[in-house]
Amino acid sequence: MKKFLLILSVVAFMVSCNSQKANEETVNEENIMTVDELQANFENLVDSLVVFKGEVDHVCKHGGTRMVVFNPETDNSIHVEAGESGNFRADEVANHEVIVYGKVLEMKVDDLYIENLQAELDEELAKGDSTLVSEEADKAKDAEHHDEGAAPHNDNKHKEEIEQRVNQIKNLKEKLAELKAQGKNHISYYSVECTKYQVVDDAEEATKDEAPAYETETHEAQ
Repeated sequence: MKKFLLILSVVAFMVSCNSQKANEETVNEENIMTVDELQANFENLVDSLVVFKGEVDHVCKHGGTRMVVFNPETDNSIHVEAGESGNFRADEVANHEVIVYGKVLEMKVDDLYIENLQAELDEELAKGDSTLVSEEADKAKDAEHHDEGAAPHNDNKHKEEIEQRVNQIKNLKEKLAELKAQGKNHISYYSVECTKYQVVDDAEEATKDEAPAYETETHEAQ
């Protein structure tokens, strides 16, 4: 009797594994969304696992932790996060079509979020614009490459960054006010946290008449 129960358990486990594999194959081949389809359904897919396809428009230069996948026909785009330890290599994905597997994330911007942004900006402004300039000037002197043009250049750059943040906060306040008039109390920004991606090989697709729908190279998010 014990042997019979053990055999049943093994069979059940194998059936479960095969069923899971079949479901994964179904998702991979049949349920791949376009950028436009996913973008239109973001609100209903928060925290859900999704698979979508698009062209890579941009890869973050700072470690490759983010990339933008878009539809060149509509210019709709989706931000993809590689995760804390992952990265995307620009030489592998830039200007290529990719299939992305991941989870939909939502970032909510409400009054408190905007207040915190304003507080951070006010704190930095209270220090004075000269702080950053002085630090950069000291570094330049230490390196014996300081010239009179360095400080004004850094000063202008810092002022541009401050101006961008001021405009960002202003725009967020205006957008949130519009949404409040519609009965919403926050702005939603959606992205996808990538667990795996595939680079579509257009060259192999074009040369193999009976090739599968997608000839791909698979990468696990590090």
